[in-house]
Amino acid sequence: MTLLEYLQGYTDKSILPMHMPGHKRKAMAPYLHILGAEYDLTEITGMDDLHQPEGILKECQQKAQKLWHSQHSFFLVNGSTVGILAGIRSCTKTGDTVLVARNCHKSVYNAIELCGLNPVYILPQMLKKIPSYSCVQPSQVEEALKVHSNISAVIITSPTYEGIISDTESIARVAHSFGVPVLVDEAHGAHLDLSPYFTGGAVRAGADIVVQSLHKTLPSLTQTAVLHLNSRLVSPQSVQRQLSVFQTSSPSYLLMSSIDSCIELVQNRRLFLNWSNNLEGFKKQLRRLRYLEVLNYTENSESIFAFDKSKLVISAAHTNITGGRLFALLRDKYKIELEMCGGDYAIAMTSMADSQEDLSILADALLSIDKALLSVNRSPLCTTIKALPKRNMSIAQALESPKKVIDKQLSKDSVCAEYIWLYPPGIPIITPGEAVNDETLSIIAAAEENKMNLQKTFSNGKDDIAVVEK
Repeated sequence: MTLLEYLQGYTDKSILPMHMPGHKRKAMAPYLHILGAEYDLTEITGMDDLHQPEGILKECQQKAQKLWHSQHSFFLVNGSTVGILAGIRSCTKTGDTVLVARNCHKSVYNAIELCGLNPVYILPQMLKKIPSYSCVQPSQVEEALKVHSNISAVIITSPTYEGIISDTESIARVAHSFGVPVLVDEAHGAHLDLSPYFTGGAVRAGADIVVQSLHKTLPSLTQTAVLHLNSRLVSPQSVQRQLSVFQTSSPSYLLMSSIDSCIELVQNRRLFLNWSNNLEGFKKQLRRLRYLEVLNYTENSESIFAFDKSKLVISAAHTNITGGRLFALLRDKYKIELEMCGGDYAIAMTSMADSQEDLSILADALLSIDKALLSVNRSPLCTTIKALPKRNMSIAQALESPKKVIDKQLSKDSVCAEYIWLYPPGIPIITPGEAVNDETLSIIAAAEENKMNLQKTFSNGKDDIAVVEK
């Protein structure tokens, strides 16, 4: 029985709801009918409790275990963010040191701040075709663990927004030899290893904690995610406890039903076959491109372990337009909204919901744009750091220190008091406690000049930056 069928069975009993939620499962306004309020139940008699599942929700989570081959799987209704927060907290104590890939999502940095952790960073190499990060190398992890004997956890992102997959199996093997668990932010990889066409998943590779956003690449509602646990180093009781801290105490049955129904749906292998066939057809159409390039990394290309074929990374690096301009052209002229843009590229995300016709429309638009482009030999428009800034104090110290907002042109060598990142993908250009340098200022200027979505924690003005008062 699916969770949705279970909810339907309950509503058919016509029990008078003298309890929350306030809409009482009645379509007293049109929006409540549209949103399916009749199935928006809470933890009442006959239902289950996500924070102590014993009935239908326990059965649903066991389906996830079976599908992804995990020891334990936990439904998340606050997105991968809550899985990252709970996962990191479940394998660390306040004051611990963690090994972190610098290209991790903002939620990892929020966990570092909230849990009072000390990060040691691994900076992945840059890709050659686009100014973005490659994968984390197992040798980098091993070297860092040899130097820092007090590491409590290794935290990486795989796949990245650009579809770059790290060798998680080797990374886990290295980390486990030091007795250290590995947490993988696999928000963009819930589909990996569910089909031979999409490989490189972290669950089967042996990572201890893997957090996946179902809503990103599979047919599930926004905010739905799953945390998988495969570990002798982290207990399921610890994970469940931390989820009860960070996740809402009123999880939506609509969202949980979406997770469960998605798990049922993706067991239809025909859907993955259609998806892969559509992607291969799309790539054939684009062989006529002259200047734009849809990146197609193969294993060991640019030291990349694997590449997520569902990601369409469209490079404009050798043309007279930027990634931002390509993004805007597709939206404004062709009514196609991509996922994000970087300095020299834009990203389209695909899923099994995309038809052959959908991908053909995108291909035709790219071919049309390509015809009007010129070949230009220009410097890459880089919006990611190539070297780690000097760290003068911890993230927590910088955030708690007296701060002031000044003109960024006067901020060089000052200690930054805020996060500054492009969103998406949510990777920090600089974190609190790090010294502002020329590279920081150059990236910020390039992002602003190209109207990219630059986010800052405290300062609001275009020319402002928050720094620690001396």
